[in-house]
Amino acid sequence: MRFYLGKVEEIVAGIFMILMSLCTVGNVIARYVFNSPIAWAEEFARYAFVWVVFLGAVACTKQKRHIIIDALIGVLPRRIRGGVLVCADLLIIALMVSLIYYGWVFTTMSTEPTSMMEIPQYLIYVAVPLSAALVLVYTVGDIRRNIAQAARRGDES
Repeated sequence: MRFYLGKVEEIVAGIFMILMSLCTVGNVIARYVFNSPIAWAEEFARYAFVWVVFLGAVACTKQKRHIIIDALIGVLPRRIRGGVLVCADLLIIALMVSLIYYGWVFTTMSTEPTSMMEIPQYLIYVAVPLSAALVLVYTVGDIRRNIAQAARRGDES
């Protein structure tokens, strides 16, 4: 159970990825083989893609797999590396706080149903503040580790 709870972002993103792929392939087959496209398939695939992207960003943050400029970090002196990483984490925190705020404002304003599936739009757009909040949680954990590592390096020198 703990394994699945620790991987919930990846599992949900994977489920959306599979559903999006199946829906798209099914729609292509229905359109070109049976000449009868599935009306809601394109809309579902688009909204599933939104969830896959934002939950994928959470998974990348959790696993520390986001793109970083290793060459820049590698040429910096050891004492400065920790500070640069902490500054990067602070910038990410600022971005996530703004995404949470504006994402929530946008989500609460999106009360209209979608055109084909007729589900409330806020169910799609809540992916933005939710994923930003999760990235914020993981980034705060990273910044605590980076500060602790920088303090240990300072003690060593």
